[in-house]
Amino acid sequence: MTEPIKKTKRPLPLSRQMVNDQTAKAYADAWKAAEEGRPIGWSTAIFAQEICEVFDIPILYPENNCATLSARHMGDSYLAQSEGALGYPINICSYSRLNIGYASKFLEAPDSIPHEAPYLPRPTFLLLTNNSCTQLVKWYENLSEMFHIPIFFIDALFNYYEEEPKPHKIKYVRSQIENYISQMGKFLGRKFDWDKFLEVQKISQENCRLFDEIVALNKRKPAPMSGFDLFNYMSCLVICRGRKSTTEIFRQLKKEIEEHIANNTSTFPGQEDYRVHWEGIACWPNLGFNLKTLKKYNVNAVMNGYVTAWDVLYTPGNLDEMARAYQCSSTNSFSTPAIMQKRVDSIKDYGCDGMLCHVNRSCKLMTFHIHVGREIIDANAHVPVATFDGDQSDPRIFSEAQYETRLQGLVEIMKERREDTAND
Repeated sequence: MTEPIKKTKRPLPLSRQMVNDQTAKAYADAWKAAEEGRPIGWSTAIFAQEICEVFDIPILYPENNCATLSARHMGDSYLAQSEGALGYPINICSYSRLNIGYASKFLEAPDSIPHEAPYLPRPTFLLLTNNSCTQLVKWYENLSEMFHIPIFFIDALFNYYEEEPKPHKIKYVRSQIENYISQMGKFLGRKFDWDKFLEVQKISQENCRLFDEIVALNKRKPAPMSGFDLFNYMSCLVICRGRKSTTEIFRQLKKEIEEHIANNTSTFPGQEDYRVHWEGIACWPNLGFNLKTLKKYNVNAVMNGYVTAWDVLYTPGNLDEMARAYQCSSTNSFSTPAIMQKRVDSIKDYGCDGMLCHVNRSCKLMTFHIHVGREIIDANAHVPVATFDGDQSDPRIFSEAQYETRLQGLVEIMKERREDTAND
């Protein structure tokens, strides 16, 4: 009898190992600070983290942490804690439910929590901005009450159809950044180092520029990357945007991708017959099935708008530009037509044949506009759009059968349109 072929797992590229090492260090530093009684912050994902980098305070990010826990299938007990003992409804953000459930279990039995990633140490303060989501405010207010700790809040105004914020709005956000610097200095009992701030800003901008260059390499056909790889590397901009370790990771990643281009290889684990734009946050608990099914139908999600949300660009030393960048970095700042036009541009730039949209139950503001926006995509990018239901952390919302059926339908339409174009 013939022995079955044993499948071996591909080793992680050096850049991914570096990401893992950087993340492990961020958690280790935070746990060490907790053990020594030093301050630790929990922060929303697109906060002006350069400032705490100057103060050299460990900061961890519950949204990033929830994504990690969900991808490792470690989040269900925390969701159950929120919905059961704490009475939170299922219709609010699953990141908030998961994190609040974790905080509750931490307070019940702090000694049972391992002092290592992906477990969060107890925070001594919170950093909050609502540039990506207004529900973040209620989430962090609940955390503040649970831990009896202060919130440092930067309010980013919703812009509706005003895509470029008026000067008074930029002034409003800048004044809050300046106040945050002052209040954080008082809270920590430290003086703010403006020279170091400039250097951290320069590192932050170099990292954003490098990430842009890496993402743009996927315009090549066939793409040198699986678009899902970008989900792994964007975490560097979430948790360590202002650090040189991120610069080294991105330089190594860019080198690896350029080698793929030179060798005509790709990290996509299948044949790339079709290219799609993925819209929305990843289904973290279902990421493996998502990628496996894309591979099955030879579809590479070469680009997605979510990973570019962390791309906060400004001129180092210019606080007005920094205020504008953080105000306009995510979905709380743009109307549906503006967001969809960005997607139209990406679809054209990356040569996509279609668009696959994760209608995320948790992130209604970010993804529910697709029900209107798909008409804009079809009219202006001239590609078909398919949607599927899911959630960023709650696995009960996602259906494997629905996902595969929707992807099948999208492939059929993309194939038909390609054949029609060839016959014209």
